[in-house]
Amino acid sequence: MEKSKLVLDQTESKVSEDISTFNSSFIERLSQPLFDCQSIEPTSTSRTCHDPGRLGTHVITTGGVFESVVSKLINAFQCPNNGYFAKPNDKHSFYHCAHGTAYVMPCPAGLVWNQQIQVCDWDTNIPVINCDNGGQHNCRENSQWSTKGISIVGSDNKFGSDSKHLGSPFGLFVDTKHDNIYVADTDNHRIQKFNLKALETGGITVAGGNGAGNRSNQLSMPRAVYVDRNENIYIADDDNHRIQLWSKGATSGITVAGGHGKGKGLNQIGACQGIYVHEDTNSLFISDFYNDRIVKWNSETDEGIIIAGNGIGGSKANQLSGPRGIFIDECETIYIADLWNSRIQKWKKDASEGITVAGGHGKGSAANQLNSPWDVEVDQYNNIYVVDTDNNRIQKWSPDAISGVTVAGGNGWGDGIGQFKSAHSIGLDKQGNMYVSEQRNHRIQRFNITAETNSC
Repeated sequence: MEKSKLVLDQTESKVSEDISTFNSSFIERLSQPLFDCQSIEPTSTSRTCHDPGRLGTHVITTGGVFESVVSKLINAFQCPNNGYFAKPNDKHSFYHCAHGTAYVMPCPAGLVWNQQIQVCDWDTNIPVINCDNGGQHNCRENSQWSTKGISIVGSDNKFGSDSKHLGSPFGLFVDTKHDNIYVADTDNHRIQKFNLKALETGGITVAGGNGAGNRSNQLSMPRAVYVDRNENIYIADDDNHRIQLWSKGATSGITVAGGHGKGKGLNQIGACQGIYVHEDTNSLFISDFYNDRIVKWNSETDEGIIIAGNGIGGSKANQLSGPRGIFIDECETIYIADLWNSRIQKWKKDASEGITVAGGHGKGSAANQLNSPWDVEVDQYNNIYVVDTDNNRIQKWSPDAISGVTVAGGNGWGDGIGQFKSAHSIGLDKQGNMYVSEQRNHRIQRFNITAETNSC
């Protein structure tokens, strides 16, 4: 039997009752994650499928329904060549063309096809970045997350130093390009890397892990981590008052900021609790908790340039008090978890003072309040996600909102599902799933995003 042209499209399921049965069986197997079925033989009950660039080859069994429906499927799309193509009037699926045959591939629930980068993603409709903050539709306004967190690392909540345990983790970084998560495993003095597609294999140590110390192959109480697009690792080596750069595959690091002891000098770092690298400008930003300031490091002078805060702790618009995690957007606007002021400050590039975009109404648990926020993340729609540590919750503040909504936690201090003990850091993957580190539970929880309820 010759290869047949197939269209696996639920919207065209009225061709026959058998097609509906086929689609349900096939799409159920493909919906999580996205697969690319490159070889489809009507006489076989198994399909060799490949997830582009991420998961490798898998075999999908469809229960023998192919042969009964193959002759009834109609392909109306003409392939210009091999590759992936947008499907007109249906952004939630796409065409995969192979040897002149078009296959309709569904995106996982809530995602849309991005023709430019050729993946199912959640940011297809993002407009061009406007640094003047022009209005844009908020495609995550109605997003929700599962209230039941999944412990992806440290599921028994116990301190440990093997590949599947952590010791008081603080910072984390989600590498969306390579589907990895990096954890500042603070009390183990190391950085652990976990493949999000192979969590069962445990983590590998990619920096430190040689005991606490100040040698080039050591770390001492790392608190934050950032990984660039080339998988180079920047580490806030807190007790050594320095920022270490470990190139991909390196067995030791080099000091790229600080390293001159604890102090208030511009060439010194008091206590670094947050770092961020603006990769377009190759700029390193450091949140200096001890000195109540955010600095942009000048590698030529080996000094920091103060760009937020004035070095004197306070609650005025030009001050910070115990800044922790930071996030920086494409326009070099800085979002700062201003811990002791229980607020999130937004500091535009070259501004002399910040504006409060979350909290700022004193410590508390009301919807318009925060209590000792440790970290902040901002998505591409300018929604702000806050690790509201002492309230044991994650708060989401939409642009221009006067209060936040709880999207994870809020169930008190504890080690149960959906509870937190000293949550410290947050990250989002490409699908919008949320990852939270917990110091006292020695774990990382993932909160899966649910299907979108808006039109994006």
